[in-house]
Amino acid sequence: MRKVELTILHRVPFSTDADKVLVRLGLESGMRGEIVPLVNAALGLACPRAVCAVVAVGERGGDSVEIAGQAFHSHILTTNLARSERVGLFVATCGRELEAWAESYPDMLLRWCAEELCQLALHAAVNAVEEHLDSLIDGPRHATMNPGSLPDWPLEQQAVLFNALGTVEQAVGVSLTPSFLMRPRKSVSGLRFGTESAYSNCRLCPRLDCPGRRAPYDEMEYERRYGRADASAPACALTGDQTAC
Repeated sequence: MRKVELTILHRVPFSTDADKVLVRLGLESGMRGEIVPLVNAALGLACPRAVCAVVAVGERGGDSVEIAGQAFHSHILTTNLARSERVGLFVATCGRELEAWAESYPDMLLRWCAEELCQLALHAAVNAVEEHLDSLIDGPRHATMNPGSLPDWPLEQQAVLFNALGTVEQAVGVSLTPSFLMRPRKSVSGLRFGTESAYSNCRLCPRLDCPGRRAPYDEMEYERRYGRADASAPACALTGDQTAC
């Protein structure tokens, strides 16, 4: 395995307030008295973080591409990286501390609110690592692909990305389960690349009820952009806890 130089983003800045949480969750203002101490506790504990590396794109063959000594198998990914010389690999997380705190709430409503605060902390980590990688990767635009977000790049490839980075658990405390899900649950892994035309996983994913959807599904996008009739497309393999963020 080829060793890569890792960058670790510790204690990514994270802020929110009770009013924002109430709006996001659609709760009445009468809940504010319970949400304020919850938010204050989360802000005191939160330590969102990320690990990443910028690496050269190696040999491409068929529907696979070599990156950091690992073979990534995906027609979409290989096509997207056809003109890329370097890409960014990353894992971002809300942190073990915040997840353990959220899971400690026996009250289901408060736990739901705590889980949303974990999600907000994760968003902060993802935004920070993508901004860092964008400063290092060439391209007029930048986009992300996530293992498991499309059937063409299945969740099992999560292990390949972790192997490419090398020491993810030691760096940021994120581990893989035997079913290739991440722990803490509020974590995201991905590959960031430069692109001349806009790309979003969501345009290729038919899961219309996805809470993390960021672009409308386009049933013709796969054929138009990737030269095949369809994506043989069951929906996103990620759980509700681990969306493409």
